[in-house]
Amino acid sequence: MKIILLLPEQAVEYWPTISGLLTKAIDRSQGESNLTDYLRKILNAHAQCWAVIDHNNNIVGAGITEFLQYSQHKTLHIVAFAGSNFEEQSKVFPTVEEFAKINDCKSIEQWGRPGWAKVLPKYVPGFKQAYVVMRKDLE
Repeated sequence: MKIILLLPEQAVEYWPTISGLLTKAIDRSQGESNLTDYLRKILNAHAQCWAVIDHNNNIVGAGITEFLQYSQHKTLHIVAFAGSNFEEQSKVFPTVEEFAKINDCKSIEQWGRPGWAKVLPKYVPGFKQAYVVMRKDLE
């Protein structure tokens, strides 16, 4: 299993599959943006689209990230991540971490439902609950 960062034109090509995976995650948000808004951000290079690929080259997971520039540092924000078998998919997370480091991020943040506070640290060491936001500091 691997995760790849899609170019904007690839995101458009695979959007029916990607959006199908992400619908439930976006629907559980607080209504900040919808999938059309995120596709627009991806096409304008304001967000990134990720695809998790299994050993048969099928897309089995998808994610959207974006950079947040705070006054004191930059972080990679995981907007949404969805798919089946998170335990298996979490093994590709070092690729996302490396992407964040290469882009001068100090941390990775994930804002989500309270259940992520138990699941995320279990499969991706280093995440801890900060407020109701999960955050992993990068070295």
